[in-house]
Amino acid sequence: MPTIPTATYESIYNQYIAAMKWMEMLGIKLSSGRTTHYERILRHWKDKYETATEIEAEEIFPDFVNSMVEVFDFISIYNAFHNMPLQDLENISQKLQKGVNGPLHAFEETSNSTSARNFLFEVSVAARAHYPIKNVVAILDAQSDTGVKLNGKKLWIECKRVTNLERIRPNVRKASIQLEVVLGNKIGSMSFRVESDTLLTARPAKVDFVVNA
Repeated sequence: MPTIPTATYESIYNQYIAAMKWMEMLGIKLSSGRTTHYERILRHWKDKYETATEIEAEEIFPDFVNSMVEVFDFISIYNAFHNMPLQDLENISQKLQKGVNGPLHAFEETSNSTSARNFLFEVSVAARAHYPIKNVVAILDAQSDTGVKLNGKKLWIECKRVTNLERIRPNVRKASIQLEVVLGNKIGSMSFRVESDTLLTARPAKVDFVVNA
């Protein structure tokens, strides 16, 4: 029977700190934005979760869950790319610099403030696809949102975040048009993240999936 990977709050915190230091090495200005806020939330809970009362747990729950969702994105990006030469990460650095901005919580986003998490999603898709030991390598300067090279063949990917199922169809259409511009008649792929707008204020729900086009 396969085992389910587990990690302590302490180890997650240490990985996140390493990711933040790596981003600073890339020249990314973290300042007092949301990445710093997530560090404070995680640091507090790793030290308090064993002794926290039920009321304290309920009070921190929405902020903690939102923070952890974001923290895991940053950790996955760090794990995928931190061993690569810094000069090869210019495109990633530019997207991360934009990705660390934006409101603290996803449910606070407006139509004018979604771009930060959109850029972060693009980088996280590249990170999850990057698997060199299996000959799958992220294309860091892709013409589309991101892309991968599989055994020498290129696959271009458009990334879309939506907050409800009704937005999937128009975004599939939009991504298809964008891929046609890049690819012509070749095959591309779309990566979607559905973030429930009815749950984000209490229990952030994210579902990622891929559509071939």
